[in-house]
Amino acid sequence: MRSKNRAFLLSLVLLVAFACDPKEDIDPTVEAAQNIKFSQLMPTTAYATATSIMVSPNEKYMIFFGAHKPFYSKDGGQTVEELFVSGNADNIPINISNDGLFVYGGGVYDLDNIRSGSAAIHYATGVTDSGKLVYIQNDGANGKTFFIDDNGTYVSTGVRLEIGEEFYLGTWGEKMGFFDWRNRIIAEFDVSTQTYTQTTLTDMNYSRIYGPGNSRNKVKTAYSYGYFAYAKEGGVIIVTPEKEIRYYDYPEDYRIWQNTEGGMKLYKDHAYVNIFDRWGVPKMHATTDDSMEPVDHGFAVCHVGETVYTQGFIENGDRFRGGIIKTQNGREEYLPLDMGYQYPAGYMFGKTYVIGNYAYAEDKVFDKNSGTYATSPIGEITSILHDGGRTIAYTETGTYTTTNGRDWNLESTNPPAPELVAKGADGIYHALTVEIKVYVSPGTQARTYSADLKAYTSGNGIDWTEVSGSATNHLGYGPRLISSDGTVYTVDTNAGSIGSAKLSEDYGVTWQGILQGRNLTKDEPLPEGFKTSQFELSSGKFVSIVFEFGGEMEISVCDSSTGGCTEQTLQVSFDAADMYTHDEEITLTANDEFVFNTLGGIYISSPLK
Repeated sequence: MRSKNRAFLLSLVLLVAFACDPKEDIDPTVEAAQNIKFSQLMPTTAYATATSIMVSPNEKYMIFFGAHKPFYSKDGGQTVEELFVSGNADNIPINISNDGLFVYGGGVYDLDNIRSGSAAIHYATGVTDSGKLVYIQNDGANGKTFFIDDNGTYVSTGVRLEIGEEFYLGTWGEKMGFFDWRNRIIAEFDVSTQTYTQTTLTDMNYSRIYGPGNSRNKVKTAYSYGYFAYAKEGGVIIVTPEKEIRYYDYPEDYRIWQNTEGGMKLYKDHAYVNIFDRWGVPKMHATTDDSMEPVDHGFAVCHVGETVYTQGFIENGDRFRGGIIKTQNGREEYLPLDMGYQYPAGYMFGKTYVIGNYAYAEDKVFDKNSGTYATSPIGEITSILHDGGRTIAYTETGTYTTTNGRDWNLESTNPPAPELVAKGADGIYHALTVEIKVYVSPGTQARTYSADLKAYTSGNGIDWTEVSGSATNHLGYGPRLISSDGTVYTVDTNAGSIGSAKLSEDYGVTWQGILQGRNLTKDEPLPEGFKTSQFELSSGKFVSIVFEFGGEMEISVCDSSTGGCTEQTLQVSFDAADMYTHDEEITLTANDEFVFNTLGGIYISSPLK
């Protein structure tokens, strides 16, 4: 009997113990947040940008000029180092000899002996492919004369330059080229034979190309391996080594006065011009056999024999922002260069939307399975809505739907492309457009931000109707979430603001004023524990994420769109430096995973389920 009582008491104790187990009272979403894990989705990819590319004939030495610092390679583009030079560059292209010599701003540099703060080792006008240095200087009564370096000392050739030195265009191969375009005179100095030839192109007819072409600031000239080029507002003229004159008109939309301001580059009979259409949109064009055609790459281009080096993006390559491309025998490959590019505002990609096995960032899509990047077929995404088994993407080019993240259907090309979208419990779709406005004080240059908002409704999430009278403007950057129950919240974050906010309970159609814990419109205090969120999970829970200056992540899981929150601070496994400045770039997947843009790449969390 006593043993039965003991068994009964033990069972009772165990029952009470399990009934009081705190684990049973933990919200599953809160528990998932406590145990959240992070994995890298997209790595930081090497990136090399350049506005000019110079390569030696043997393809061993390379120089890259761009928006940042100049860089060079002395191993065929396998590695890259910062280029230290003195003086200012002119418009003459840099020729690199096969032994790594080049002339920059009148100084001679050796790529095998570049060091920080180094000065030029010599001075010259140009250097040939074989490494011969040539200097044009006065030689008494002979006037401007060609001198050739001999073991560090320039020796006069006695050959006189018959036109102005200012018409020098560059050194290619073993020859120097000159073009006095106003007098239609072309000239070459052959360094190897020490001979000078000059030709007046009496048959050259500038009027065959659109535009007056009489402004030195508008006209561009170039020289490359015996070819000469002249460009003005409406087209290009090329003179071959055999003195054949070829005329190329720009496409009609590009025949405007400001063209050639983008510059011209010449590689034998390939003239590249960066020209603008009538709406100010630039586009690279290149000469073919008998016309000028648009090309895909930018103005950075260099030919070495049949090999072409450009700056651009390779479809299905391993770089998000592209790099220096080497094209040989029709095959494109990136040079393995990283020029130390600093991503603006501390992040890499802006918002990244993960849909199935694909991640969309800016105008690119990343295939998680293959680890490659391609141009997005739908352009840059403004926002998305996970709607059951389909995802709706709102973009600048239209509204698209997909069920797998890869195959898209264009549903509409009519605006708007709303920044915030939700589906209400009644099946009606609601949206807000958010247009940021900036006012700059004329006196202090201080910036004040505000957002123009408009509310829309739709029966299918595709075709929208603006809600009459909903257009408004609120201080700050605008709301970050429109919830399925109609809650929208936006706060004035401008410097010196008093923290005033706006609250909507009808999807942004009407608004209530909030200040210092009170609802000014209703003239009552806010409910205890009032807190708005940034994300709505598929479970109906709400989440907000804020990063601290030290990189800690504060995550709140809430029962409703305005409260019932459990808050906790977590240490993340990725580099969260600067995350506190752009946590608005975080996005949410259909599987309730969070996607983070960091300095080390794109990271995705485990699902909060």
